[in-house]
Amino acid sequence: MFIHHGELRPMRLSVPLLLLCVVVLSWTSVTLWAGYLASRHIDYLKAKADNNIMQFRMLFFASQLEKTKNMFEKVQVNDDKIRSLLSLRTKRSIIEDNLTDQFLGEGGPTEAQANAFLAVLSGRINNVNYIALVRQADMLDEQYKYIQRSYSEIILHIKQERSLFVATPRGWPAEGIITSHFGFRQNPFFNTRDFHSGVDIANALGTDIVATANGKIVFSGWQSGYGNIVVVDHGYNYRTSYAHLSRRLVLVGDYVSRGQIIAKMGNTGSATGPHVHYEVHFQNKSINPISFLSDYSFGGKNVEKEF
Repeated sequence: MFIHHGELRPMRLSVPLLLLCVVVLSWTSVTLWAGYLASRHIDYLKAKADNNIMQFRMLFFASQLEKTKNMFEKVQVNDDKIRSLLSLRTKRSIIEDNLTDQFLGEGGPTEAQANAFLAVLSGRINNVNYIALVRQADMLDEQYKYIQRSYSEIILHIKQERSLFVATPRGWPAEGIITSHFGFRQNPFFNTRDFHSGVDIANALGTDIVATANGKIVFSGWQSGYGNIVVVDHGYNYRTSYAHLSRRLVLVGDYVSRGQIIAKMGNTGSATGPHVHYEVHFQNKSINPISFLSDYSFGGKNVEKEF
C-alpha cells in the first residue's frame, strides 16, 4: 500500500507470492549466468595471454635451436680440422704445439635469428612449427652424441701419441763428440772387425748423463765389457742403455723423465777414455741411435767426429 501525504487517495498493490518467487529466481539465474560468462571471458583472456607468452617462448626456443645448430656446425668444422692435423702434421708438432689458438671462438646471429628477433620487437609473434622443432632437437641430440664420440676418439689418440712421444728416445744423452758410430768397426783393443751396437760420445770425466725418454730403470749395475751401466725401459718396445759410467745415480725400479740426470760419464769396463756408450733397443733389437740424436741437440754443443 502506498499512502501519499497529500490529498491523493492511497494506492494498494498486491503481488502474488508465486510471481515474486519467479522474479527472484529469474534475477538469480541471470546474475549467475552473467558471472559465468564473465569468468569464461576472463579465462579466455588469460589463455590468450598465456598462448602469446608460449608462442614467444617457442620462438625464442626455435632461435636458440638455430643458434645451437650453427654452433655444432662450427664444432664439426673444428673437428675436421683437428682430424686433418692429426693425419698431416708430425707427431712432435701435434704433441708439443698448442692447438687452442687455432680455433678461436666465433659467433653472431644467423639471418633467421635476426628476422625472428625483429618479429619479436615488432610484436608479430610468428606461428611455430612444433613438429619441425622436435625433429631439429632430435637431430641436434644425435649430432651432439656424434661429436662427443669423435672428441673422445681424438683425445684418446692424442693421449696415445703423447705417451708414445715421451717414451720414444730423443736427443743426446750427454754433451760431447761422437768418437764411434753404430755398425761394424775396428776393435780398439783386439784390432779385429766387430759390430758396435751403439754410439760412443766422449767428454770429460764426470759429465752428466741424462735419460733420453721417460721410463723405468730395469738395470743399474756392473756388466762385463760395459762397466757401470744403466738400462731404462720406456715402454712401447723401447729401451736405452748408458755404459762406461763413473757413477750411477738411479736404482732399479726408479722412474725417470727425459732430461733427468741418471749417471756421470766415466771409463769403466772396456774403454780407452771417458765416454758414454749409448744404445737404443726396439723390440729387443739394437738399432742405430743416430736418427734419435739428430732429433734434438744437447744445448747445441754436440758435434760428430768423422773417421
